[in-house]
Amino acid sequence: MQFNWEESEKLAKIEEFATDKVRKAASKIDSLSEYPGQLVKEMANLGMFALYIPRQYGGDGMSLHTLMEAVRIISRECASTALILDVTVSLFAEPIMKYGNEVLKEEYLSRVATGEIGALAITEPGAGSDAASIKATAKREGNKYLIKGAKTFITNGKEASFYVVSAMTSPENKHKGMTLFAVDRKSAGLSIGNEFRKMGIRGTSTTEVLLDNVEVGKDDVIGRVNEGFRIEMDTLNVGRIGIASQAIGISEGAFSDVLRFASETQTEPKENLKFRISDMANLLHSSVRNYEEAIHHSESGNNSPLHSSMAKLQAGDSSVAITSSASEILGYYAMTEEYPLERRYREAKITQIYEGTNEIQRLVIAKEILRSGIRF
Repeated sequence: MQFNWEESEKLAKIEEFATDKVRKAASKIDSLSEYPGQLVKEMANLGMFALYIPRQYGGDGMSLHTLMEAVRIISRECASTALILDVTVSLFAEPIMKYGNEVLKEEYLSRVATGEIGALAITEPGAGSDAASIKATAKREGNKYLIKGAKTFITNGKEASFYVVSAMTSPENKHKGMTLFAVDRKSAGLSIGNEFRKMGIRGTSTTEVLLDNVEVGKDDVIGRVNEGFRIEMDTLNVGRIGIASQAIGISEGAFSDVLRFASETQTEPKENLKFRISDMANLLHSSVRNYEEAIHHSESGNNSPLHSSMAKLQAGDSSVAITSSASEILGYYAMTEEYPLERRYREAKITQIYEGTNEIQRLVIAKEILRSGIRF
């Protein structure tokens, strides 16, 4: 997959930023569970939040592939910092770009382009993998809706200026009665609940978002009333590509640690080490191929759950395997700050869990194949 000159130049600047700035800050971000506010500002100044936003709303109008490569590059150094960008654009801005009315696009896409943070608030205490089981409701009163409910495990929850929120508008219709809304952080009745301490991606906030009769207008509906489930699933197809890019970046970082270690020890690698390096390279190569294929299908208008689920499954499982193998190769060195493999290993695990666990991805893949046959 090729980039045009403008995209290539932008990615080169992002690569320089990642190695010069993000790499130096990553360990502190993780050890202190510190939100990388300064790095986020610098990413905004570099135009990273504007990459995928259409030009008429203040963005650069670049490809989905360019955005995903930016996430991949930053993830090599700090998965937390990359995730803030990924969630804001691929999970908040994406459904508004594709399904939002002109009012929503004008209101929110220009703010994303300048670096304001967004979040997707769909998970609830009893509705994680089963997104259709949410209890939050949106009751219509004239030309407005009152949203009531509690969301949990919301990435960017604390820093977000706005959220895409799911709620039931016709609960009796189950998943066919769900609607998505754009909700501003300043809305009366919206508050942030518990913030969770995490094993990895410690530089991001993961919180509860509480909605107590939060008032939104009819123009805040994303798409159409009662079509939220379909839009949410379509959004998650792109979101899963984002997690694949994150997982690949983590794997590439771990692989580079192994190669640096092998070079610095200045000894001829034994056969078992060569076997491990070969296996890691094969897993990484397969992940990249699946990821690029998923991007190709999405950009071609075929936002297939098969390809995005395969990309996320392959990249997430491979990232855990690669970081684990890399840690075993380095031994005690993997536990030191000289090589950040201990952090990468903890960061890799989450890529098997969010945007739908990898068990859910296997169910999606099987369903698609049984429905339509193999169509790679």
